[in-house]
Amino acid sequence: MESAVIDLKTVIGVYPICNTGSVLVHAIDYTEDRVLASINGKNPEWCGLTEEYLETSGELELGFHLGELFIPFCEVMRFYGGT
Repeated sequence: MESAVIDLKTVIGVYPICNTGSVLVHAIDYTEDRVLASINGKNPEWCGLTEEYLETSGELELGFHLGELFIPFCEVMRFYGGT
């Protein structure tokens, strides 16, 4: 089993998806309306901002898609590891 250390200095937000995985937010580019995100720090990619209806809130929520996952910003926890 491979063990990896995540460089938390680049992380500004965390969205847990299970006990061994989280979506990590590394940067937000407000000029281009995009977010740099990864799963467990591997292969970060730029994702466009979008809004999607959430049944839990009954509202349109701002967020982004990482693969098939919609990550609403209202559920991303701020992380103060960023530089």
